[in-house]
Amino acid sequence: MAGTVKRRGGAEGQTVPVLGERSEQSSWELAVTSVHTSRFGDNVIIGRDGGGQLRRALAPAKRTPRDPAIGETWRVTGRVRPHPEFGPQLHADVALPLVTEGQAIIRHLATDKRFPGIGWVTANRLWTAFGEAIYDRIRDRELKPLADVVGAERAVAIVDGFGILCDEVEIFRWLDRYGVSPRVAGAAARVWGLGAIERIKADPYTMTLLEAWRDVDARALRLGVALDDHRRLAAAVEEALAVSFRSGHMASPAPVVKQLVGRLLMPWNGDPAQALDVALSSGRVVSPTPETLQSRACRFIEDEVRRLIAERVRRQPPASDGKRIIDAIAEVEAESDYRLTEAQREAVFMATSCGVCVISGGAGTGKTTAIRAILAALEALRDTLPVGHRDGIEHLQVALAGRAVRRIGEATGRPACTLSRLVHEIEDAGRKIRGGTIIFDEASMLDTPSIYRVLMQLPPEVNLIFIGDPGQLPPIGPGLPFHTMVKADGIPAVTLDVVHRQDDATGIPAVASSVRQGKPVNLRRFDPNVALSPGVYLFPASKEEVATKALAAFRAMCGPAPANGKSSALHDLDVQILTQVKNGPAGSKDLNRAIEAEYMVRQPKIEDWGLSVGSKVIWLRNDYSKAPQFDAAGNPVTDQATGEPICSGFMNGSLGVLKKPHPKGAWVRFDDGAEDMITVADLEKLTHGWAISVHKAQGSAFRRVIIPVVRSRLLDRTMLYTAITRGIETVVLVGDLDLINEIVTSAPKSLSRETALRFELE
Repeated sequence: MAGTVKRRGGAEGQTVPVLGERSEQSSWELAVTSVHTSRFGDNVIIGRDGGGQLRRALAPAKRTPRDPAIGETWRVTGRVRPHPEFGPQLHADVALPLVTEGQAIIRHLATDKRFPGIGWVTANRLWTAFGEAIYDRIRDRELKPLADVVGAERAVAIVDGFGILCDEVEIFRWLDRYGVSPRVAGAAARVWGLGAIERIKADPYTMTLLEAWRDVDARALRLGVALDDHRRLAAAVEEALAVSFRSGHMASPAPVVKQLVGRLLMPWNGDPAQALDVALSSGRVVSPTPETLQSRACRFIEDEVRRLIAERVRRQPPASDGKRIIDAIAEVEAESDYRLTEAQREAVFMATSCGVCVISGGAGTGKTTAIRAILAALEALRDTLPVGHRDGIEHLQVALAGRAVRRIGEATGRPACTLSRLVHEIEDAGRKIRGGTIIFDEASMLDTPSIYRVLMQLPPEVNLIFIGDPGQLPPIGPGLPFHTMVKADGIPAVTLDVVHRQDDATGIPAVASSVRQGKPVNLRRFDPNVALSPGVYLFPASKEEVATKALAAFRAMCGPAPANGKSSALHDLDVQILTQVKNGPAGSKDLNRAIEAEYMVRQPKIEDWGLSVGSKVIWLRNDYSKAPQFDAAGNPVTDQATGEPICSGFMNGSLGVLKKPHPKGAWVRFDDGAEDMITVADLEKLTHGWAISVHKAQGSAFRRVIIPVVRSRLLDRTMLYTAITRGIETVVLVGDLDLINEIVTSAPKSLSRETALRFELE
């Protein structure tokens, strides 16, 4: 966790500097006997050198192409420094695997997991039978003599496993000679295998997939590539489009690409138009319109998304039982004591009779109520099918954020899951969905590659419902697929535009609607003495005061720091700060530090992590090894095929609270219900969660929201609208009203993304 871990002298894998210490560069070749992850995420390699002496090396992850394995031989180069507990320890500048030599192959075969079924006895028997000649047998893939000693299955495992290692080692050596970092070399080996060398020899700019342009270009020029080499020109155009892609664009105007290509190719004095011609003629870049350029990969993704959507639009689902649908709507109306509007009823009939459809609407327009009625109607229709035809028919709710999953699950009374969880279960766990419907809630957050990825995993019999608000922030990833669908004539769509909560005491829908439409707002002044009052408020602040007043609003809502063991009351208030920026006084980093220091001061500390029992955290990457599932009897649930535990996983963007210390770290529970123990190795996967970005909050909801408003390149109407609509009861904007209204009345920058995706469907 950036900025929270304090490194202390004498900790595992950590060197205490010795004054006046100087050491020469050393190189050890170690037969690895064990590998340990240090408390800072680096590998501690322990192994025997050529003389049989046990040695210890610290190899940072960025210095190795991959993690070492027991039984392998590694060359570790760096400086030897004394460790107060473990003695001399080599701190690696670079660490690379080697092909095993001599009798070291016995340990390698006996202990490396890539040789299943081979232990010490079998490995010694091979050495006795062949001696040094065993390397020739393996290299030449002479399976019969090996099989005569260990059997056919083990012989194949030895030849294949050793071959993979030899290929890796050759790639690492070759790339190391040209100054490629070990981690990048490891990525090249994983992506291209042994073909990496020939691929890079043929075109050094292939490495731009894995390295920064400036590094690849500088290396290629040193190796003699000419400034006007066609490989360099085409690669510069691809890199310009990659820069555009990372900024959210699936395509780019040709003039913009030309300008960037000119900068990338300095000091070449040619015409960037020539580079565009080279890239187009080679087929590495395409031009979907006369003035637009697109990478071949982006063109393929958009074409596939269009095809898979069109496939469903053209498909005619069987006629629905109208009476069943009406009865399902009536049942939902009775349960909720609310009568659906004509638009909501139209949305239910559309969703139950189309292969793909879109439901859009602003905050408070009843989208969640429509989902509830749609699910009830779909389940009623499924019940009309013969029992044998219901297998594999699922009606699923999917969202991106953990909090959004919990919210729609509670609102509809039916289970939901994150999109990443669904894709993981389909791709990795073998889940089969043969039919039914998937409802994508908060669909404005879906980027084009994500939609492509999930559509490629679903059969065309699965219907799709995209429901969301095009006025919100666009997805973090590239493209605007939902916004494009909303505008498409060929995709069935319903817009919900009646705000049902307009008269609520909060006034949040009314203010949000004004912001969404670009109309100036006039907000009531925030009074810290009645900080929990429902409504949307302004806490006036100059640029220099925003951070201070945001913290003051937090204190007013939350009161003093909780007593020891009493932090649950603080979390029950559900106060969330939403920021536009990460750095600076009003950024999430500084605000998190300030709140953690003030509000966790009386709580038990977790090691030296910079965290306490009661700390609020946000998880930053999907980890499917966390949160094992248990049955009703409390027994772990395992996969029947593999015997491996089935886990709920910790999802990117989930907010949680550290509940109690654990002998190995701490116990954390997240807002989607997943809980498990975390260790020091997990710190890089989380950070404080008192203040998070608006992007991270998209799809979630909180009782009370504080929004520090500071001018930034990301701030526009969609960000303010998204932040305001995260609040359920109270929203406080901290900043200058003139700046807020300037942003509200200006056209949103975030919706000006370039894309070539079109749905001109018949």
